[in-house]
Amino acid sequence: MKKITAILFFLMCTTFAYSQYRGYDEWIASVGINIVDNSAFKDPLKGTEDWSFSTPITLGIEYKFDEYWALSSMISFNKIDDFYVDYGQSQETGLSQGWLDESGSYFSFDVNGKFYYDELIARNDKIDAYAGLGLGYFDVNEESNISGNFLLGLRFWFAPEYGVRVQSMAKFAFDNEKVYANNNFIHSIEFLYRF
Repeated sequence: MKKITAILFFLMCTTFAYSQYRGYDEWIASVGINIVDNSAFKDPLKGTEDWSFSTPITLGIEYKFDEYWALSSMISFNKIDDFYVDYGQSQETGLSQGWLDESGSYFSFDVNGKFYYDELIARNDKIDAYAGLGLGYFDVNEESNISGNFLLGLRFWFAPEYGVRVQSMAKFAFDNEKVYANNNFIHSIEFLYRF
């Protein structure tokens, strides 16, 4: 554990020093709302009936250290209205396959790396497009899991310091046998402050 902490500390110091050397240093704070799709990727394009929108708070901070690269962390809270049990989970747990009419709290903490590809397509100071990968921890109804994340998003700037972000993040659970803390999407819209 000490070795991992030392390596992470070294990488952060190197990244910050490199960004200072290059002259690129941008911090962005965000606050917004989210929708959680807890369908376990059963049919994500089916519709909005699987979406949860109750106490949907999202907070984040992002450090853009290069024209194309950034690191971000995000905390999300919500409440899940229904849970989906797939065939494999029903065999493991003895629960019937389908939707459980239960509700539970949702908490998520994510750290993601982002690649801003909009500058490769067209120069525009008002719109930023990105894709990202990362890791997350989430807790649903007192059941926790770790996830690999994939995200897509857009930032729209109304002024040099103020903007809005629209983002969708797929969270692929490492332990798919869990009933509550399983694959999910977080869609968010956030207000941004750049400093």
